Amino acid sequence: MMDPNSGFCSKTRTYHSLRPIVHDPPPPSQPLSITEYVFSLLHRHRSSSSSTATSTTVSDPATFMINNASGQRLTYSDLLHQTNSLAISLSKGDIAFILSHNSLRIPILYFSLLSLGVIISPAIPVDTSSDITHLLNLSRPGIVFATSETSHKLININPTWNCRTVLTDSPEFLSLLTRYDDDNSVINHRDNVVNQSDIAAIIY
Repeated sequence: MMDPNSGFCSKTRTYHSLRPIVHDPPPPSQPLSITEYVFSLLHRHRSSSSSTATSTTVSDPATFMINNASGQRLTYSDLLHQTNSLAISLSKGDIAFILSHNSLRIPILYFSLLSLGVIISPAIPVDTSSDITHLLNLSRPGIVFATSETSHKLININPTWNCRTVLTDSPEFLSLLTRYDDDNSVINHRDNVVNQSDIAAIIY
């Protein structure tokens, strides 16, 4: 009764998703990061989908995200490879404070950090310097990701935290996205244990 093109069922008069069924994560006792779970859905979709217009594969140039202002695109393949490359370059266990406007680099950064079990602490770039200082004192991050436009608000980082700042629009950061091109990602390494009960984010 369901139209395979639209998903509309004439009997129930409801629309159904044309995407494959997404199954729940494994039991909470099994280690699993958000990144590993989300990326497993991409792989599962690739293996279960046929040559349809909605299929998404890891190796094809299907677009994951578009920067509306510049027209720049991030493909699913680039998302996976750049997330892996960045994760290899980052340290485990820190709290990461993120002060950045939306960009194509943000999902890569989030997925990389979450794959390592790093707690992310995102802040709003339009907040005042005093607001940012208050949030920094609450989260006490080991690393801060900012941009050249927002870094001036990080004037009161406590030096005793040994916190380093990384600019996501710097050539150094961009090089980390392509430094490693290896499918044997830390995301899939079981030595990197991230439990489903672990804290993922500090939200203000």
